[in-house]
Amino acid sequence: MKSLKIAAILLASTALAGCSLLYPHWGATTFPTDGPSSSSSSSASAQPTPTGSASPTATVQPIQKATVNILQSNLDATAGVVDVVAQVTNVAENGGQCTLTVTSGSTSKTQTVRAESNVDTTQCYPMEIQTAGLASGTLLATVTYRSAGYIGSASVTLSK
Repeated sequence: MKSLKIAAILLASTALAGCSLLYPHWGATTFPTDGPSSSSSSSASAQPTPTGSASPTATVQPIQKATVNILQSNLDATAGVVDVVAQVTNVAENGGQCTLTVTSGSTSKTQTVRAESNVDTTQCYPMEIQTAGLASGTLLATVTYRSAGYIGSASVTLSK
């Protein structure tokens, strides 16, 4: 029994020692931080010194027109919601936002969702707005897509 315990301990030690073989530089890399790292070096600051040369100018990318396509729009009077599914057909990118605005008369409600790249389009996450507080009649649902390089919108009318 004693030799069985010793064998188990040796086997466990050997198995755990193998971890250093799988990741041989343990502790050599730093963990990610939330902000800039601070150095405790006593050397002089490594801040760049301004020179007399001309300052660089930022390159401004022109905003292009996004082609927004409303794939599905539905007014569920029983549930009291408008739901919309939309995409941008002329660009496939991450980081944009889609905003659904539902307007009835002078009252509007909005919801903003993320958009993400699909194979060759940008898909808006599904959007849904409660219709409570909106007047009966015709509703105008507008989807606007915005990103760093694109902006565009599309609208559809729904009857409440």
